[in-house]
Amino acid sequence: MRVLVAGNLANMGFEIVKALRKKKVDAKLLMPRYPHKYDDPKFMYPQLVKMSYPDWVFTYDNKNRSFSLNNWKFQVIREMRKDYDAIIALTEFSIFAMFCGKPYGALSTGSDMRELAFENSLKGFLYRLSYKFARLVIWGEPDKFYLVKKLGLERKAVFCTAPRNVNFQIRKIQKDDLKDKFVIFHPASQHWRLKRNNLFLEAFEKLCSERNDVYLIISERGPDLEKAKKILENGNAKNNYKFVPPLDATQMEYHYNLCDVVVDQFGIGSMGMISMEAMKYAKPVILELDEESFRACYYNFPNSLINVGSSNEIYTKLKKLILNPKLCEEIGTKNRKWVDENWDIEKLTNRYFDICEAIKKNDLKIIKEKDKIWK
Repeated sequence: MRVLVAGNLANMGFEIVKALRKKKVDAKLLMPRYPHKYDDPKFMYPQLVKMSYPDWVFTYDNKNRSFSLNNWKFQVIREMRKDYDAIIALTEFSIFAMFCGKPYGALSTGSDMRELAFENSLKGFLYRLSYKFARLVIWGEPDKFYLVKKLGLERKAVFCTAPRNVNFQIRKIQKDDLKDKFVIFHPASQHWRLKRNNLFLEAFEKLCSERNDVYLIISERGPDLEKAKKILENGNAKNNYKFVPPLDATQMEYHYNLCDVVVDQFGIGSMGMISMEAMKYAKPVILELDEESFRACYYNFPNSLINVGSSNEIYTKLKKLILNPKLCEEIGTKNRKWVDENWDIEKLTNRYFDICEAIKKNDLKIIKEKDKIWK
């Protein structure tokens, strides 16, 4: 089976291809020649900086926007028209897949389904049309449960998160200057409209007004970064935090192992890669989940996740963890058990193999009979 995965947002495409190839699938990745930092496999796997990309990675010149057949859009369509049995098109690549004459599945990766699919624009129309012509639509964030129904995609919708091939190693980190501190790691981008990080910052500011044994490590990225800096610089937290630049996989592993708790987001209602990685490192995770949609997607709800939706709730839960270090360990152990069961790489890889078979054969029974949702 020859499979093309088009697009690499947050390195999801790379991870899917890498996993499929372990099952002897002839899978290729099509990605931009000049990717954004977070969409570059070299960012997730620093060893690739010296080794270069594997030979199954194909690129298109995304800087070529000329009015010619070498325009990047034509490059993408030409590659899609080659001898592939199935295409998995991430995000907006499903629009191009409509014009390639090959069977494809559309993989929603984030706000494409939340926002673009409902836009009153040409691009929004084309994106909805790409769902219509897709043999199946893949989604992995539980909050999209309602959106899939709203778009009328239940019959062809398949729930599956992307496998992760990273080797998660739990190890003891010496805290050195932070040895007497309760360390909070907040690697999410500062995007307040979408993630409502401001709720956490308000809670942290209040916490710092009462105690000096807490320390925040926060990612220096996002459209609301300057507002976040202003809160931390001008309040009680001014000596209890540091910003870190975007971290590669090796640096992320270090910080996950270093911290006592991981804070994710409070606006989407789903669990993403940050929460999953934190659970793999057996850390407590504070975030907001939509419990109803989550229970619709998983057989077992992760009760060990600290599910909160207000600044005061975040403050209360953080304070409880600080006062009871053993509770952090207990919650972290439960988190690791849940994510090992539900995000097992072998299970997810097998599911993506079935997805490729279903696209190739145009037979949804291959995957639907194993699906918890809309069997």
